[in-house]
Amino acid sequence: MIEEDKSHVGMENCFFCGKEKGIMLDKRLQNTLPRNAVYNKEPCDTCKNVMELGVLFIAVRDGESGDNPYRTGQIVGVKEEAVSGFINDKKLLADILKKRICFVEETVLKHIGLLKKDGSLKYKKDAEELNKKVSIANKLK
Repeated sequence: MIEEDKSHVGMENCFFCGKEKGIMLDKRLQNTLPRNAVYNKEPCDTCKNVMELGVLFIAVRDGESGDNPYRTGQIVGVKEEAVSGFINDKKLLADILKKRICFVEETVLKHIGLLKKDGSLKYKKDAEELNKKVSIANKLK
C-alpha cells in the first residue's frame, strides 16, 4: 500500500456486511490507517439487530471457504424457524443458531430458494420489512 492510501483518520467497516460502522483516529496524527478497513469481527448495529431477530446468511463465491471468504454482496436475514426448516443436520443447525451467522455459497442460497437464478434477492420485500423493523429497533434504543 502506498503512503497516499493511508491517513490519520480511517473508516472502520463491519466484518459481515462491509458497511461503515465507526471512525478510527491515530492519536499521534500520523498517516498509519487505511481509509477503509475491518479491525474486528464485532457486527455493526444493523447486523447485530438482524442477528437478534434471526440468522444472517451471507453469500460467498462458490468454492470459497475459511474464516474470511470472498463475499458476493447478497445478505439475507432468516428467522430461526425458517432456518430449522431447511437444515436437517442437528449439530450444524445448533452451531448456526449459536453463531447467528452463516457464510453460504451462492448456488446453495439459490437451491434453498433465498436467491433468484440471476443472484438477486428473492424475498426483497421481506428483507425491506426486516430492515424497517431494525430501523424501528434502533430508534427505540
